[in-house]
Parts: sequence; structure tokens; C-alpha cells
Amino acid sequence: MPGQQKEKSTRNEVLRFIKVKGRVVIEDISRALGITPMAVRRHIRRLHSAGFVQIEKSQRGRGRPAHLVLLTDLGDGLFPKAYDRFSADLIRGVVSLDGNAKVEQLFETRKSHLLQKYVGRMDGKTGSARVREAVRILSEEGYMAECSPLNPGTFRITEHNCAIAHIAREYPQVCESELCFLAEMLGADVQRDAHVLKGDSECSYLVQFPSRRKATAPVR
Repeated sequence: MPGQQKEKSTRNEVLRFIKVKGRVVIEDISRALGITPMAVRRHIRRLHSAGFVQIEKSQRGRGRPAHLVLLTDLGDGLFPKAYDRFSADLIRGVVSLDGNAKVEQLFETRKSHLLQKYVGRMDGKTGSARVREAVRILSEEGYMAECSPLNPGTFRITEHNCAIAHIAREYPQVCESELCFLAEMLGADVQRDAHVLKGDSECSYLVQFPSRRKATAPVR
């Protein structure tokens, strides 16, 4: 176990060095961290297979091209970000300038933007295909979503990560906006049956499609 912990610690040091320097070669990492080039290559292979780094070829004069190592977006995401706090600060600014009503308009505008962005992906799909596509969309937005069928025409969508948790705790009305977005995109009745803000470990929604004769297209 101590050996595994040391291995992980060294790999984290490799990541931090790449983050600070931007683009580096194996020898740079080796000299900076005091480990052999062979050990660096082993760490880079592991990080590359996990999708945290990428390798670019760069021609530096004559001879063989150098291999530059840099972080991918996934690797960069391992480092602290303040996007949620920044967003919450912006919303507080809106409240202080224009009051809570303006926040409602802000969330409504966001919902409209998301519908415009994603509703076309529902074209030609019905029932379970819409739900599966909605799960893909939610996962792209950071919610780690999955779905399960319950009864004919009824499904549960579960979100294992709340991508807007920091904002939702202060402005819970955003959760209602999220629910309306799902309902309008799916063209279905959507009810929340688990909610992180109420102490549940995840958020989940029951999706009920109308009978085929009454089915309608998602709102555009």
C-alpha cells in the first residue's frame, strides 16, 4: 500500500508540473522531480490512458521530433475551479441590482437557451429513445445521469451529480427551472421524486409519456 500511495503522489506531482509549465518533454519532468525518464514515461502512459494528458510531436531543428506532453480538458478539470462561486456571485449581483424577479427571468432565459440547444436532438424519437437521449444530454451537462424503465411509457431518470448544487442551495428556484426544461424537452409529464436539497443522495425524476394518440412534440 505505501508503494501505491507513493506512486499516486508522484503521478500527482507530474500532473502539477505539466499544469504549471504547459507543454513539457519527458526530460523536463525527470529533472524537475528527480525521477528517471523511464519512471516518467510510465506515469505518462497511465495518465494518457486515463485521458488526462495528450502527446504532441514538435520538430525542433534537425533530428527526431520531440514529444510534448500537455493536459487535456479532462486533466485540467482535476485542478480546482471557482466557476460555481463565480456564477453565484453574478446572481447575487443581479438580485442586488434588480431584485429576485430578475433572477426568475435569468433562469427562464437559461431554460430557453438549453431547449434551443438540445430539443432538436429529440426529432424523430419517441418514448424510451427520448429518455436515453435526455440522459446523454444531462450527462454532457455534468449530471452523471442514467435511466431505468418502470412501466410502459414510464421511466425514472436519476442524476448522480448535481452540476449546479452550489447555486441551487442558495437559489432553489433553479431546480424548478431544471424540471420544466426536462418536461418541455421530452414532451412528457415529469415529477421529481428525490431531491438532494431535501436530504436525498441524488435527484431523480419520474417521466410519464402521454398515450400515443395524445403525444405531442417537445416544445421548441
